[in-house]
Amino acid sequence: MARLVPLIVVVVFAAASCGVLLAGASATPSRRTPADVYHVGDAKGWAVPPGNATDTLNRWATSHRFRVGDVLDFKYSKKDSVLLVRRGDYDGCGAARPVRRLPGGGGHTRFRLDRPGLFYFISGVPARCEAGERMVVHVVELGATAPAPAPAPAWMDEEPSHPSGDRPIPVAFRLFVAAGLGFVSGCFFAGLVLWLCINWPR
Repeated sequence: MARLVPLIVVVVFAAASCGVLLAGASATPSRRTPADVYHVGDAKGWAVPPGNATDTLNRWATSHRFRVGDVLDFKYSKKDSVLLVRRGDYDGCGAARPVRRLPGGGGHTRFRLDRPGLFYFISGVPARCEAGERMVVHVVELGATAPAPAPAPAWMDEEPSHPSGDRPIPVAFRLFVAAGLGFVSGCFFAGLVLWLCINWPR
């Protein structure tokens, strides 16, 4: 029986190591593939809102939860365009120095949301922007459970705020911790097996 004790220890430790690895893997949120595609404005598309409903596009944006990797699909008239701008140009409908002018041959273009934070979009025609053809999109990290952004004026923040202690843990950090635990466990297990091979009574 005494000779079986080291083998029992090895089996128990191997099971514990597997449990650690499985726990690390389960802590990593699953990625959504392929990314979700959102048709901006739904059936109305990227256009001047009717009547005095100048916040129509922002209401559409807040009705969805966007995550890194999602795609915005813009459809609009051939005389229109889509600009990615800074907050100041969003407020003043400044189209002279956009961060990016989205390519839109034929009145159709797509934009991938490649980072968490706020994205400001306006029409390339100032008059259309002033009439409500502009939108702020709030993007969260993959795996984040934060609620959708609140209506204006919270839209005007340069960066999304997180309450103290409520920041989502980055996916890369979770993967690093899980890999580190697995590596340490594997090294210890290998060392234990080597020690048993050397000291096993013959």
